[in-house]
Amino acid sequence: MIKLFVLLLMMSAVSKAEEVNCDNAFTTYDMNVCAGHDMEQADAKLDKYLTAAKERYVDEPDVVASLDKSQQAWLTYRQIYCDGIYDLWSDGTIRGVMFASCVIALTEQHTHQLWLDYLTYMDSTDPILPEPNLARMKETDPNHSSDD
Repeated sequence: MIKLFVLLLMMSAVSKAEEVNCDNAFTTYDMNVCAGHDMEQADAKLDKYLTAAKERYVDEPDVVASLDKSQQAWLTYRQIYCDGIYDLWSDGTIRGVMFASCVIALTEQHTHQLWLDYLTYMDSTDPILPEPNLARMKETDPNHSSDD
């Protein structure tokens, strides 16, 4: 229940992200506002790529049904996994930001996988949408190399 409250608080703060300098967020409130804004952006990008995948396979209802089913399962997984991260940090005020960072990282990874599997071609044809970046992956893994 507490996790849901924190998530709702972060999401309600998204509209205030313009008032906070997210490049220099210092207070817990500012960090939560910025994290909520980043979560919203990651989800919007995921929705864009998922919609494009469904549009590409609109004439293949089994593919679209599988996409819908797997997306629901993935959302459940993401919530449970990131709830664990929240619990891991339960003694600190950073727990909300850590939860949001988990959501963002998993969402970026999932968006990239959707792009690879559903929005690219086996030949040299340009992909339907550009390759999504893995910003969180770059921040957490200095050995990660991607040309985005």
